[in-house]
Formats: sequence, C-alpha cells, structure tokens
Amino acid sequence: MTAATNHSWRPSDSLANRFRLVRADLGLTQKEFGDLVDIPAHQIQTIEDGKAGRHLDVKVKKIALALGVDRDWLMWGGSLGEGPTNRGPDGGESGADQRPPHG
Repeated sequence: MTAATNHSWRPSDSLANRFRLVRADLGLTQKEFGDLVDIPAHQIQTIEDGKAGRHLDVKVKKIALALGVDRDWLMWGGSLGEGPTNRGPDGGESGADQRPPHG
C-alpha cells in the first residue's frame, strides 16, 4: 500500500520570504524599500538572505509602522489565508498596532 502524495505547494513561511513578499507587493528594490522604512538596504538584503541580524524586533516594528503591515505576521508568520487584524488578545481593538488617521 502506498501513501497518498500531496502535490500542493506553498512558499516557505520564513521571515526572509515575508520581507520579500511585502517588498515585492510594493514593487520596490531593496534600496527603495530600505529608504521607505529607514533601514539600510544592506540590512534588508541580510534579512532576505535568511540571516536575521541584530535588533530584528526594531526593524520589524519600523516596517509595521511605516507600511501598516501586521507586525506579528511579519515577525512570526501565519496562514497565507489570514488577513491582518487589529484585534488584541481579548478580541478588542489593539491600540498598539493601530495607525493614526491621516489628515
């Protein structure tokens, strides 16, 4: 008896891939992305190469605040089908991750 083979494929849920995904979605080079989020391009490249580097939590927070990307998703990943949420652990609005209104 042979085991059924699952032929579905999904990209690796890694920090490097999540960075690439966000950058590609914006259509930016590493330099343009770094300039936008105030992180040197060589540090973006290091993360995208799979090397976390120093102060990763600070870099992820900068990106989340600058672009409105869900900080927890960017740092830890999750299901590809899930959308970002502003809900805190108790189900209420999370003030820490909300962006201020523009205007």
